[in-house]
Order: sequence, then C-alpha cells, then structure tokens
Amino acid sequence: MNSLSIKAHLWLAFALIPIIPVIFLSTLQLLQTREVSLQSVVLNISITLVFILLLGYFQAKRINKTIKILVEYIQEVMGEGHEIKSVNFPRFAPREFQLMAEHFFMMAQKTKEGQQTLLKLNVELEQRVAERTASLLRTNQELAILNQLNSPITPYPEGGEIIRGCLKQFFEISGVTVKLYLTKPVFSLLGPYDEDMRGINDEAAVRTRHKNAYRYYIQSIRSGNTTFGHLVVPNCPLSQADRNFLENLARYAGIIIQKEMLSQTLQKHNAVLKAVLESMNDAITLVDNRQEVAYANGRMAKLLGISSDKLRGMPEEYIFETLAERMPDSERELIKKARQNYGIYKFKIASGDALQYMMLSAFPVISDEKYTIGKGFVWWDVTKAHEVDKLKSDLISMVSHEFKTPITSIKGSVETLLRIDAEWEEDFKREMLTGIHEDIDRIQELVNDWLDISRIDAKAIALDREPVRPSVVVDNAIKKLPKHFANGVTIESTVEKTLPFIFGDRIRLAQVVLNLFTNAIRYNKRSPQIKISAGSDEKYVHISVADNGIGINKEHLDKVFDRFYCVENGRTRPNGSTGLGLAICKGIIEAHGGSIRVESSQGVGSVFTISIPKYNCDGDNYAEK
Repeated sequence: MNSLSIKAHLWLAFALIPIIPVIFLSTLQLLQTREVSLQSVVLNISITLVFILLLGYFQAKRINKTIKILVEYIQEVMGEGHEIKSVNFPRFAPREFQLMAEHFFMMAQKTKEGQQTLLKLNVELEQRVAERTASLLRTNQELAILNQLNSPITPYPEGGEIIRGCLKQFFEISGVTVKLYLTKPVFSLLGPYDEDMRGINDEAAVRTRHKNAYRYYIQSIRSGNTTFGHLVVPNCPLSQADRNFLENLARYAGIIIQKEMLSQTLQKHNAVLKAVLESMNDAITLVDNRQEVAYANGRMAKLLGISSDKLRGMPEEYIFETLAERMPDSERELIKKARQNYGIYKFKIASGDALQYMMLSAFPVISDEKYTIGKGFVWWDVTKAHEVDKLKSDLISMVSHEFKTPITSIKGSVETLLRIDAEWEEDFKREMLTGIHEDIDRIQELVNDWLDISRIDAKAIALDREPVRPSVVVDNAIKKLPKHFANGVTIESTVEKTLPFIFGDRIRLAQVVLNLFTNAIRYNKRSPQIKISAGSDEKYVHISVADNGIGINKEHLDKVFDRFYCVENGRTRPNGSTGLGLAICKGIIEAHGGSIRVESSQGVGSVFTISIPKYNCDGDNYAEK
C-alpha cells in the first residue's frame, strides 16, 4: 500500500469516528427500554459496523484511484519534452478532482508557454550578448590599433612603419586589405617601405593608377590643410564601422606623420646647432631658472676638466667656484660680479704653470614668448690675442730701440762732421764714417730680418739651391762673423770635407749657422767657445753648433723658435737681439725640407742641430719634388 492509500484509509477512519458515539448511544437507549435482547443489539451493531467499513473501503478505493490518476497526470505534465493533454477520470470519480485537473491543465499549459517564451528570450539574449561581446572585442582591438598611432611605442622616426603595422592588424581582425600611398615629400622623408608607398600627390593620381578605380574606397591622410597620403581599399565593400575606423586611423596617421616630420626637422636643426656649438673654440654654458646647467659644450667640459654628461644638471655655483679656485685672489670678486650681472668681463686663470687669459660674456636667454628662461655664459680664450698685443708692444719697443740707437748715432756723427766751425783730422773723419757705415749695416740687417720673416710667413722665401759641401757652409759663416764678435771667441770646427753634399742655398745656410754663432756669443758670460761638428745618415746631413753659454731652461725649449721670443733668464734683452733670428733660421731650414732642434742645460750650454737633405745625383732631391 502506497502513501496515497494509507492517507485515504486514515481519511475514512477519521470520517467514521463521529458515527461510533451515535451507535453507542442508540445501543444504551435500546437496553434501557429492554425491548430487544442483548444479542440482537450486538448483532445489529456488528452488521452496522461491517456495512460501514465496506462502504468506507469502496469509497476510499475510489478516491485513492482518482488521486493516483491525478498524481500520474501531474508527473506527466511536470516532465520535460511531453505534450500537455487533458486527463480522463473514471465516471465515478469525484467532480472536484475533475475540476482540479482541468485547472491544473490550464495552469500547466500557461506555464509551458511561459517557459518556452523564456527559453526563446534567453536564446535571443545570449545571441545579443555574443554580438555585443564581439562588437566590444572588435572595438577594443580597433582602439588598441589607434592607440599605437596616438602613443606609439617605437620612437621616431618610425611613423610609416607604425602605420603599416596598424593596417596589418586591421586586416587580421576585419579581412580588409588597405594599401598605403604617401605624397612625394613624405615618401622621400620616410623612405621606401614597399611598392605601395611610392609617392603620390593627390587622390586623382591614386585613382589613375588602377582600373575601375571608382569602386575603390579612398581615405585621405590629412593634418590641418596638409595631405600626407591616402588609404586605399580596392574592390571591397566596407561596413560603416570599417569606414569609421579608417577615418580615425587616417586622422591619427596624419598626426603621427606631422609629428615625425616636425621631429626630424627639429632633430636636424638641433644637430646643426649642436655641431656648431661643439665645433666652436669658445666654451658655452646655458643655465636654467633653477640655476642648473641645461647645456654645456665640450669646450666648457674641457675647461673644467670633467665630462659633458656630468656637467649637465650641475649647479651654476659649481662652475664659478671651480674657476675661482684657479684665479688670482685679486680677480675672484670679479667672477662673482660676472655671475650676478650681465656684461663682458676679462680675467686670468691658471693653466698649468702658465696664465690663461679669458673673456666672459654673460647674457639672458629669452624664449619666443619674451620670457627669460635662464642665463648664458660664453667663455673664450684670449691668450693668443693677449700675446699678440704683447708682441705688438714688444715690436714697437724693439723697433723704437733698435732703430733709434743707430739713427741717433748716425745723426750725431753727421752733425759732428758738418760743423763748419771745426776742422777734423782725416783719421777722425774715417772713424766717424766707419761708425756710420756700421750703423747703416745694422739698420739694413734689421730690415732684412723683417723682409725674411715676412717671406717665410708668405712661404715665398727664395732659395738658390745647388750641391754644396757642409764644410763650405760652416767656413763661410765663420768668415762673415763680425770682427767685434770674433774678438775673444774660440771656434773649433771638426766638419770633414768628405761628408756628402747637401742640396741648398749656401748663402742662406751660412746665414743660419752665423745666427747660431752670434747667439752663442750674445748669451754667454764666459769666454765664448763654439764647437761645430757634422754627421750624416741615409737622408740627411746633420750640423751641430755647441756653445758654453748660459743655457736655456726646459720650459723655454719649445718657444725659442717663436718670433720675438728671447731667453732672458731674468735679465734684459741683449743689445742687437730682435727675437727674430731663430724664427728665421727655422723658416730657412724648413724651406730646405729639413729641421732644426735644440738641446740645452742651464749654466752649461746649448747644442743646436740642423738637418738638411743630402744631395742626390740621380735627381731625386727636395728641389725637384
């Protein structure tokens, strides 16, 4: 017996419970009247109970069957995939169950219809969500592509390559092939990337390159009023979304190309400006409003003794303090003033053992908007200009001294001889005229020195070259030594006559050796002793002139051949010295294709050595090169 049957019987038992008291009261009433016997009463009660039980059993069975049919119907209706049908109850089934089944049928039918409607709506919703998701994914992909143009990862100049990469990504997500054409100026600037990027100036030129070009979709790449190129889609229908994307891509492409062109223009201008600044001999520094170094060229870094990278970003104070440490105490206030004010200042700084003369120009740096964005400092070395000024002063002093002395002597001698109130003896006249002659020779010697140095500067010194023995050059120089120089001088020559010939101007070479003799005599505090020796190698003949003079400090050895330079060692310049002799010697020897050098020790003496090319009888000599 299932649970429904048990429930039906329990329902029947509860229905009979009210009958039991009625039967019990009826039995008591009959016993009281004693009209019937006890057995009859019991029999009646038993028959009644059996009847009632049978009646209840059949009634419960009928209800149980109806409920079972109703339950099976409900299970069938609730099952999936079954068609909803009306239920057929037995004809003895209660009417209430029939009505209940009909109402449940109607409710199940409506529920089924609602479920199908919900399923259909769910399918439509899923489809819309999938479409929306695909649309958002496509939008994100397009935004990612456009973002590469808006904020390219690759630094400039890579604009054309970035655009091609974006078009390739667009093809991967849309299947649309887009060709890129750039105008000739842009094409020449970016360089050829492929055949499709050959320079085309306008849309009409793009269309004329293809048949059925009217079917093509062409989008101009523009920025402002400037057209940089075109995007061309051949024979391919485009959706509105694709058209919108290509419009945005063309707009961003125009911006990135314009940025790249501006960037390249700025790079070229900056490269030119940097090349100019780096090639200048002046030290240049730009300081921003935070008083930090924004730019400094290589010359400035060299002046401070640090690298340009380390100098950039350093405080302005560091530059001036570093230079102030190398200045004399008397000029440190000047450098502080130059830092605080604008203008041009001149000062000295220590450079090794020597002094370096510097000029500083301090000026404001003003932007295009007329705002002061910092300060600029230009430092230039004026040591050579200072030396030139000093040379000019020395030249004026030397000329005034060297010319004034003989001219005064000549003037005095002539005035003496011209006196009409005196008669002079012939010996006295001859002595006076001899002095005049020597003074004129001295003036002519000065003039010749000036002419020689000017010819050397112009590289126009005339040489009458010929094969000549080194011993002849030395002998000629000894013979030309003035008598007043030769008195008390010991000259010893070991130059052999067997030495190879040299190819040169014997007069000019004798002039060089003679100048070495006169210097050895002038710069000597003892009895001058001069020793001349010579030797040769494969190419040159070397003639050395050694003396026992005052010698030359090592710091002066590199400068003795400079014009107007005289080694004074703390004393005044010797009389008759112009400071041009060794410069002329160097010019004459170099004009012969040779060289001159010096070795010296202070207080011991000096050795000057000239090297002159040997004469080659085969014609391969300096004169014919």
